[in-house]
Amino acid sequence: MLRSPLPTLVLLSALLAGATPAAADGPVVPPAGWTQGRVLTEDGARLNYWRTGGDKPPLLLLHGFSDDGLCWTEVAAKLEADYDVIMTDARGHGLSDPPAAGDQMAAQVRDIGTVIAALELKNPIVMGHSMGSASAATFAAASPEAPRAVVLVDPRLTPWPQRDGEGNDDPDRERRAMRQILDRNNTSYEDLLATCQRQDPGWSRTESEYWARSKQLYHPHLARRSKGERQSMGELFSKITAPTLILKADASAEEQTENQQIADGLKNGKLVHVPDAGHSVHRDELGRFLQELDGFLDGLE
Repeated sequence: MLRSPLPTLVLLSALLAGATPAAADGPVVPPAGWTQGRVLTEDGARLNYWRTGGDKPPLLLLHGFSDDGLCWTEVAAKLEADYDVIMTDARGHGLSDPPAAGDQMAAQVRDIGTVIAALELKNPIVMGHSMGSASAATFAAASPEAPRAVVLVDPRLTPWPQRDGEGNDDPDRERRAMRQILDRNNTSYEDLLATCQRQDPGWSRTESEYWARSKQLYHPHLARRSKGERQSMGELFSKITAPTLILKADASAEEQTENQQIADGLKNGKLVHVPDAGHSVHRDELGRFLQELDGFLDGLE
């Protein structure tokens, strides 16, 4: 069902009044046997999660920006025989509540601790992609005793370049970003699926389906930049003590050398650039991703 977008100004006004994106018209069905739950945070936000279950070591998966927990479906399906896999929806993504004003990254890091405590996860392995890798690294640096191990999937290792004239409070930038999110919120599932399959023909049908669904659900308030200060990955790595695997996209020799110099700051870390993989390493090269991941997990004590 194709929804006709409202005029942009009306949509932006509704957003600023606290409206939420329209419900997705794509599939919301996880594999059989998985369960869904909610965790309530101290500030009253409801966080949605999906779980494979079982009396197994816990593995907490954190998705990237504009994705949601079920975007990990193919990875989780490969790991659920050996792990109790928990896939959370970050604030403003999937079926979780939208973010409040303020520092989104700080909230995401607090939410990791909240989920671990609420679900009584004992020393979970924490794995994050992109945005999720930043929150996973920040959490592991702040609470080094909490994770059994950390896996970072294509984190940004080098600092982001400064953009002249586009500070945190730039209203034009926020409006442009909101408009882009709204366009996706109001695009039909079928059109989003076709776009994904055209842009990433190597992805499986399952990956494309959950990608398309997630784009209808992420909240336009995510266009607001966080106001908090960010620690560099180098600073974070110096504080992480858990065994850490970094799975990076393929890159030039110069970029690989620069990334390795930063990764060397880990006390117990390993960096792998996955050949032929782009930013979504686990989608682009699932077999190689799982090979590296399995080898790392098998080596944990």
